[in-house]
Amino acid sequence: MNYYIIFFAIIILIGVILFNYFLVVFDNKIKLLENQIILLFEKRTNLVPSLYEITKEFLSKHDEVFEQILNLRKVEFSNYEETFTQRIQNEIQIHHELNFIFKVINKHPKIQKEWKYLLIKDLFLENSSEIGKKVELYKMIIKKLNFYLHFKNFTPVWIFFNIKKRNEI
Repeated sequence: MNYYIIFFAIIILIGVILFNYFLVVFDNKIKLLENQIILLFEKRTNLVPSLYEITKEFLSKHDEVFEQILNLRKVEFSNYEETFTQRIQNEIQIHHELNFIFKVINKHPKIQKEWKYLLIKDLFLENSSEIGKKVELYKMIIKKLNFYLHFKNFTPVWIFFNIKKRNEI
């Protein structure tokens, strides 16, 4: 009878250890996804100087239109060590400024025929689409991780594996 209890205790202990190992691997994959999203944001933001130069001759208050997004880019470069959620908040502001810039640009019919502008616009749209897909995947994975972390707190092994809940974006 004691052998059965010991056997079940060992199986439960192995299950708890494997579950916590699964959480560590899951957390590492989330960190990789965060890095991919940051690289996509940087790739999109690095197109801003090209858009700035292309639209220079078409917009009358060019510097005023691009002033805020250039300041946000400076913030992005200066705060390189910020957390992922802080970085996302800055990128959301950059996204809103990009929408504003494209609304202003779309009011000028001459620039709509400029092939350089059309190329940059397509690159922005492509990057934004890819970012949207990755962010949706990230949101789904974070929900799963936070759900699994509720169960981790009921195991005694949680002391050895320091994984914290992630904030949803």
